[in-house]
Amino acid sequence: MSPDDRKGSAQVRVRRSDLSTYARIRNAALEGFAENGVAGTSIRDVAAAAGVSPGLVQHHFGTKSRLRDAVDEFVVEVAIETFRDLVPGDGEEVWAAMGATTTDWVRDNAVALRYVARSLTEGDDGAARTLDALVTIARASWLEPLKRGGALDPEVDEQWAALHVIVFNLATVLMEPAISAQLGAPFFSPEQLQRWNLATTQLYRRALTRPSPRRTRASARRSAG
Repeated sequence: MSPDDRKGSAQVRVRRSDLSTYARIRNAALEGFAENGVAGTSIRDVAAAAGVSPGLVQHHFGTKSRLRDAVDEFVVEVAIETFRDLVPGDGEEVWAAMGATTTDWVRDNAVALRYVARSLTEGDDGAARTLDALVTIARASWLEPLKRGGALDPEVDEQWAALHVIVFNLATVLMEPAISAQLGAPFFSPEQLQRWNLATTQLYRRALTRPSPRRTRASARRSAG
């Protein structure tokens, strides 16, 4: 499949280390878990998708439980790698960087996010731990820079703000076919991803940024009237 054929679709993020047999098996497991659930994906299924024998899967991972743990670790590792280099700055710099980075993260890791979303709806303990890690990353890489720069509204519930950004991203990926139908175009196309970036960043900026003195005075006048 050529890059043009993949335009508008979701892929598993591929890195240089993913050329190894270990990584190919892990990525095949991730795709299978995202599509069919952990319970619905056997070691034989993973082996067939990776083009290896079931014995080789067991050689690298031992059990399906340990294979699932490796998938969870990979999802969190990629999120940390993606967001750790955000440069703190004033509010606008943080918003622009967060919006662009989150959009790239969803585009490049949609299969991983679909796996997490599906597993959470199934009550999977591993997915719950992954959610904990993603919320921690959101607070550290996004909310804390806004707070240090004085741009975060002090009345914001930070735990819910972090939860919202993760849940919105997971839900968007999980419901992507229906969203694409609403848009009349593939959500994962560059144009629709940019549209989503702008709309979502604007939503969060207005909801979470400290009100300017001008806005605060105008609000006080309306309340007094």
